[in-house]
Amino acid sequence: MWIGSLFSGIGRFLRFIRVSIANVFVLLLLFLAVLVFVGMAAGPSRSQVAAGSALLVEPSGLVVEQKGANPMFLLAGELGQASVDDLLRGIQRAAEDDRVGALVLDTSSTSFSAPAQLEVLGEAIEMFRDSGKSVVARGNYYNRDQYYLASFADEIYMHPMGEVLLGGYALYNDYFHGLLEKLDVNVHVFRVGTYKAAVEPFTRSDMSMEAKAANQVLVDDLWDRYTAQVAANRDLPPEAVAAYADRLDEFLTAANGDSAKAALQYGLVDALLTKEQMADRLREQFGPPSAQSNGADDAFRHVDFDDYLQPRPPVVFGDTVAVLTATGTILMGEQPRGAIGSTTFAKLLRQAREDHSVKALVLRVDSGGGSAFASEIIRQEVKRVAALGKPVVASMAGVAASGGYWIAADADEIWAAPTTLTGSIGIFGIVPTFEETLGAAGVTRDGVVSGPFATGLDPFLGMSDGMARALQSTVDHGYRQFLNVVARGRDMTVAQVDAVAQGRVWSGAEAKELGLVDELGHLDQAIASAAEMAGLANYKVRYLEEPLTPWETVVQTALEEYGLNALPSAAFPTPTVAGKAKAVLQHLAMIEALNDPKHVYALCAACRTTL
Repeated sequence: MWIGSLFSGIGRFLRFIRVSIANVFVLLLLFLAVLVFVGMAAGPSRSQVAAGSALLVEPSGLVVEQKGANPMFLLAGELGQASVDDLLRGIQRAAEDDRVGALVLDTSSTSFSAPAQLEVLGEAIEMFRDSGKSVVARGNYYNRDQYYLASFADEIYMHPMGEVLLGGYALYNDYFHGLLEKLDVNVHVFRVGTYKAAVEPFTRSDMSMEAKAANQVLVDDLWDRYTAQVAANRDLPPEAVAAYADRLDEFLTAANGDSAKAALQYGLVDALLTKEQMADRLREQFGPPSAQSNGADDAFRHVDFDDYLQPRPPVVFGDTVAVLTATGTILMGEQPRGAIGSTTFAKLLRQAREDHSVKALVLRVDSGGGSAFASEIIRQEVKRVAALGKPVVASMAGVAASGGYWIAADADEIWAAPTTLTGSIGIFGIVPTFEETLGAAGVTRDGVVSGPFATGLDPFLGMSDGMARALQSTVDHGYRQFLNVVARGRDMTVAQVDAVAQGRVWSGAEAKELGLVDELGHLDQAIASAAEMAGLANYKVRYLEEPLTPWETVVQTALEEYGLNALPSAAFPTPTVAGKAKAVLQHLAMIEALNDPKHVYALCAACRTTL
């Protein structure tokens, strides 16, 4: 939790940035609108599926639970978004479609995917193979996340100049203590919990031993699960994948520096093929295209995923299990998709509560938290649904921590993937003050007050002892409140929750052992469980979500229909100046969006920095 703005003094600066870029963004929207309307005038174009076609799946950008169109994040370069639900529905449909004989997976444009999302997509690809159909993966190169999905294929093709770079999982932070010292900025920290390390970037120059110990356990758990699954997929010894990642230099030396050859010799890929050779191989396997090809590399009998995917059919009647997706930062008020607004989400929860056809609710959570006030508003609405006798099941996606766990705590049942990042039950406050910074510049501040707290949290006046005691008391109370919410929801004692809280982040598998999670599984299993709890034998699944605004529709349509979401993404997590600037812009966008009236936030830092 955050108490106070994370640098109150930058608020005006951020507003200036927002105003300055507003005109540019409006022009961009107008340009996209022209593209969309021209496309609409041209009419829809859906490919026919020829018998024996392969389904070409090419996820672009971030793999997300719910697509959003946040202007600040679009400006930061996060254009591409691939919906987990769309991918699962399309692959499942193709597995049951007699016209589709194979799946061709191209992950070249896929960027970050949460481990839990990789798991469920991998299971879908495995299910497709189990239906008796083949899967081929192609790509110029493969990073860690791209290769995980490719490993489920029967055959993996890679360019002769390519590389398989697995690496592992890492959790790093940037530390600003040295910079703040140089600027004479005083940082006042208030926290409860051994592992709530989100304040450390402002108070230390390195990661504390406590944070390192907890984070090491987390990344080791994620990596062990990754390597075990990939090794099983490729029929390699369990330790082989980790050995290749850890001793890459040795394997490259043995292959005379040829990274593609090293991957082939080690059994990570099945063939090294140029773009033209890949096209020839796919034509041999699936036949020539039955219609005009989009390009030489796609000149084989196939159907594009976007053309094949059909909209989710509306639920008109009958008993239903409602699914509400809570993805993004938890904020106050009305918020667009990609963020969780207290007003917006509460309205959807009321809709589920008042709809007599909705017999059970599944809360799909993919959030590292946000506003504590907004989290509590949402939690209260969840309780009101349950109070009517409708079962509520929480299904945790890639991350459900801090505020994300808060809103799920009162569910009748909590499901998580083994690699879901969850927990982070802890709070902190941080208030920087700039009185010495101004003094060094020759600026002083003086005046009169009616009482010791009249100036509030003025960052240019410093921190009084009374204000420090008040803030620490608020932090202590907030932590007790969080513990009580979890204890009541999980039928645990406060002492039991405190023992596994302290701000520590757990994997889903660890959380189940600790009592924070009931079952391990994905959304389908959570839906089935909710239906069983409601006594439903026959039911429909209805996804309740806030409609896109006209501008959001314009942006999303343009991104999808005109390929703007397929702009090249970084294949490997190599730090660059541009990448760091992008990360800073995203961080500033998040700070500017935070709008809790008490400036109290339940946020998971580790959930945003795991690579």
